Amino acid sequence: MKKKVLALLLTTMMAIGTVGCGQEATGSADSTDASKTETQTENASSDTAGASETVAEVSDYDFSDREHVTMKVYMFGDADTEQAEAVSKAVSEITNEKLNCDVELTRIGFGSYTTQMNLLLSSGEQVDIFPLFTLSLTSLANAGQIHPITDILPEYGAQTLNSVSDSDWACGSVGGDIYAFIPNKDKAADLGFIMRKDIVDELGVNVDDIKDFNDLHDVLVKVKEAYPDMYPVVPDFKDARGLAPVDTLGDNFGVLLDPYNSDSLTVENYFTSDIFKEICQTSYDWAKEGLIMPDASSNTESGNNLMKTGKGFGRFSHMKVGFEEETEAAVGRDLVCWRYKEPLSYTSKLSSSLWCVSETSVDYDRAVALLNLMYTDPELSTLFIDGIEGVHYEYKADGSIGYPEGKDAATVGYARQAWGWPNEQITPVWEGDSATLWEELNAFNESAKQSPAKGFVFDNSSVLNEVTAVTNVYDKYYQALLAGQLDPETTIPTFVEEMDNAGLQTIIAEKQRQLDEWAATK
Repeated sequence: MKKKVLALLLTTMMAIGTVGCGQEATGSADSTDASKTETQTENASSDTAGASETVAEVSDYDFSDREHVTMKVYMFGDADTEQAEAVSKAVSEITNEKLNCDVELTRIGFGSYTTQMNLLLSSGEQVDIFPLFTLSLTSLANAGQIHPITDILPEYGAQTLNSVSDSDWACGSVGGDIYAFIPNKDKAADLGFIMRKDIVDELGVNVDDIKDFNDLHDVLVKVKEAYPDMYPVVPDFKDARGLAPVDTLGDNFGVLLDPYNSDSLTVENYFTSDIFKEICQTSYDWAKEGLIMPDASSNTESGNNLMKTGKGFGRFSHMKVGFEEETEAAVGRDLVCWRYKEPLSYTSKLSSSLWCVSETSVDYDRAVALLNLMYTDPELSTLFIDGIEGVHYEYKADGSIGYPEGKDAATVGYARQAWGWPNEQITPVWEGDSATLWEELNAFNESAKQSPAKGFVFDNSSVLNEVTAVTNVYDKYYQALLAGQLDPETTIPTFVEEMDNAGLQTIIAEKQRQLDEWAATK
């Protein structure tokens, strides 16, 4: 994979005469090769710079000799049909000139995105480009439902190719081929608990005094006493605990238990680890005290909505720079975070925002060119992300943009989800965010610990039967354990036994084999 991408980068450099950051990003934190470490540090710094600074001017494509087509773009997040059509029309004015095509944008709500996209991709219906969100890159690639773009990038995606590091491209690759565009966004996550600031202030809580989960517990008890009809902890789409401080290696079925402090590439069973047991025990104890929403593992509402409607005080989540401000826009309240784990950059962090070209696209070249424009053209990117000026947003006195007077996220009819698009960093900063948000986000990315498995993508095609069987067991117990609905003392042994019987050890062995092979090529 590395040699193939590097060869592509060399081709690109010769073609456009510029040298970007597309060699190798940071790898092992304790590399003994001084020259390699220096090169990696330089590339890590340039890799996380904003696209507005690193991307060359977009080439003028010439598709005039090809048939005029309509490119179908799918994206998660709600939007009124009328508003999506208006954005499609505005986008098409640009793509008609540059790509000889119209664009038809369809938005699908979070709750139904995975199901609807799976149906679309398996039906043979035209789909040109779409983000993965919760879909599996390897599964789609192995099923032949997405198109490899390795050989298309140098000509039709050169600017993006030259602006993304080799290790990041590896996060969108399967079997030596690139299958996904890499977004320019937060490429790392820290872990924390986000909560309503008005209640924190009312109860006299100083967030800086929260040092551990015992301190957080005491805050939640105060909330429960002051607001007996409110759940101190609510889930986010069935997930009560957010992410664990491990590298899941894509699916939790074999993980790196300490990617923050170790360069070990030993794949271990997460469900027999002390980390998992402690999380489940804490949740179980809290649930018995009424601190966690009772039906958390089956609740399909977003955590933001539960907090917005007054049902919840806070939720666990992975975070980034500006997370409070970003979430405030959705919740409609001032929020504050307690962060308990420093940033980590890992393959799965990029997965939800990877953009793919469907095998049913009417024109693979133009699909890649459209993604390249979305990554490099501020006007086009702003249309996709924020909608139409004067309708979905307006400029404010400080140069930021926000909802037009009298409108909000619920009434504007077009969900933003900036992080889910190819390049939020070439769009205006949203009202309430720091004026230097993009610089801060790049610094956040640069400061993050790099998982030793960053860039590894597990190909589960040889263990699909085991994955299916293990997933069925996982779905039966996992979220309920995290929500404190099952006694970990008696349930975890049963859970582990059923997982092993379903083939978990086979998956772990195969993942270890692939990870060893991947590491040998670095």
